Amino acid sequence: MRKLKYRGLRQHVVDEIGQRIVTGEFAVGKPLPGEMNLCKTLGVSRTPLREALRELAAKGLVVAKPKVGTLVRGENNWNFLDEDILAWRLKDHGSARVIEELYELRHLIEPIAASLAAKNAKQNDIAALQKAYAKMEAAGEDGEKVTEPDLNFHRAIIAASGNRLFSSLTHSISAALFINFDFMRDTPRGHRHFMRGHKAVLDAIMKQNSAAARVAMQALIEDSHRDARAVGTVSSKKTKRKAVSGR
Repeated sequence: MRKLKYRGLRQHVVDEIGQRIVTGEFAVGKPLPGEMNLCKTLGVSRTPLREALRELAAKGLVVAKPKVGTLVRGENNWNFLDEDILAWRLKDHGSARVIEELYELRHLIEPIAASLAAKNAKQNDIAALQKAYAKMEAAGEDGEKVTEPDLNFHRAIIAASGNRLFSSLTHSISAALFINFDFMRDTPRGHRHFMRGHKAVLDAIMKQNSAAARVAMQALIEDSHRDARAVGTVSSKKTKRKAVSGR
């Protein structure tokens, strides 16, 4: 219990500093506030702060310089596929651009992965896809319950592709997909709407039809992209209304 509490404290520090870097509150090329200042502001001791700074350094957001302090690094050093960075950018005003980038990544990788899966999928891969699809069906319109099996469905396709480079990217791609699906929990047409597209991908892979699998995945992503834009537009309007009303 104590260990879990400590991890939560460290993540709190990572989130607070990371979000401020992404939004530009902590300027690129400038040192972060001093250790004592940060500890006081964030309400933590030096140990979780230092561990959080090491984690932020691994993500490419900061770098420690002797006699200077911990400097904020520019975007060209960031790991944009990191789940935390994706989440922080979504909270920023540029969230629409983040969603567009997520779909560009999906268009680049997933149709090819589906095509390869149709050629290379083994029985255990098919079983994993069927299991994920069945759990999506069972989740119905519950946006929270459908996220994990939907994510597993797409992970299984990448694994079934047999491409080891894709497999090496699974964690990063999974992070992007998780953020994408989490953002889409309130999709306007409901989650059952997308089951037909997932079924088309599954059927094509089971029939070992590479061309059909690629086209079906492309269509599924495009359909999801339309809803993501709709969700983003609604969210943007809500934000503007709150700003105008002062609430």
